[in-house]
This record gives sequence, structure tokens and C-alpha cells, in this order.
Amino acid sequence: MQALNAITVGDVIFGLGAGGQEKLLLVYRADSSSFSARHVTTQIAYRFARDGRTRTYADGGYIEIVSTARLPADQYDVTLGLDRKSAARPDYPDSILSKAEITLLLTHPKFFKAQLLPGAEAIVRAADKLNGVNAILHREWDPIDARHNPPGLREYRDDLPALVALLERPASLDDVAAFLADMAARKMRTQQVADRSQAAAASLAQLRESWV
Repeated sequence: MQALNAITVGDVIFGLGAGGQEKLLLVYRADSSSFSARHVTTQIAYRFARDGRTRTYADGGYIEIVSTARLPADQYDVTLGLDRKSAARPDYPDSILSKAEITLLLTHPKFFKAQLLPGAEAIVRAADKLNGVNAILHREWDPIDARHNPPGLREYRDDLPALVALLERPASLDDVAAFLADMAARKMRTQQVADRSQAAAASLAQLRESWV
């Protein structure tokens, strides 16, 4: 709680959404009871109580701060520059990310997760499970880069908790494949997606082994 109470304007902090979404945040307003921060890449603003959590929104979402570790000076400067670029919304090619910005976006989660607030470990483990499952769905089962009819980035967000719970049970490969096939039908995905359910279930079972 001490670290959360110390958050002030200009701090770069790290939060997780209810669905495991990772948020690199820049604090732009703070007082004794709350602080406000914006997501550096999307510029969406959030207001936090001093317990480090936003209110729960209508869709059930929220953001919770899990690390206030201080970035190295060079990465902090890159973050401020990326925040300014995101706010300005420059046209192409000025919108292209620099090598330093790409490095920041790829590496900051590992940095912050190595220096968590007390009690945040369970939150991060739960988020990592959701993100790991989602990555397999979008990479192997319903590819996000498909040329025709790709899924949306948030296509399966509402189904991820139930799928993680099924894997934790632990369910058989056939049960997991059946869950995926049913999800494909409900989302009106292609038959090709449904046909990949057994293979994706095997990959999810391998991922489950890393949770032990």
C-alpha cells in the first residue's frame, strides 16, 4: 500500500486488466485519494483509487496496478516519447515505431513482473494463464493473421476464463477440443477453425503443464 500511496504525476506504472491485458501507464494526475493514468499506446485514461484499482466497468472490466517499479532512465525517456507520439497521432511514416520503442513494448512486461507489488503474484499468474491460452488460440486455432475472415483481437475474451478453468480441472483433450468446437460454432467461425480443435487442445494441454 505504501508504494501505491507514493504514486505521483510522471510515474510510469504497470497494470493488468480483468482479462489479463497488460497496460503500460503514465500518471498525469494525483491527489491523496486517487490518481489518473493513461495507457501509453492507446491514450485511454483510467482513474484509480489508492488501492491501485479502477472501478469495475459495465462490461465487468477493470485495471489493477501490479508494479510501480522505476524504469531505467533511458526506457523512461522512451516511454515519454512514445506517449507524446501516441497523443499526436502522426501520419505514416512518422507513426512508425522506432527500434527503441519496439524494444520497450516487447520487454517492459518482464521488467515489471520481476518487481511486483506485494500480493500481486497471484494476479499476474492468472493473467499469464489467460494470455497464454489466448496466444495459442490466435496462433494455432483461429489465426489472427488469416487472410480471410480473421478473428477480432477480443474475439474470445469472454470465453477465456471458462477455458482456463476447464484446463485447470484438468479436462481431457477431447473435452478441451469439444469446448473449442462449440466456441467456434457459437462465434460462427469457419469449419477450418473447428477442424483445428484437437490439435489446439494438445497445445493447450502442453501449456497447462507449465502451470504446475
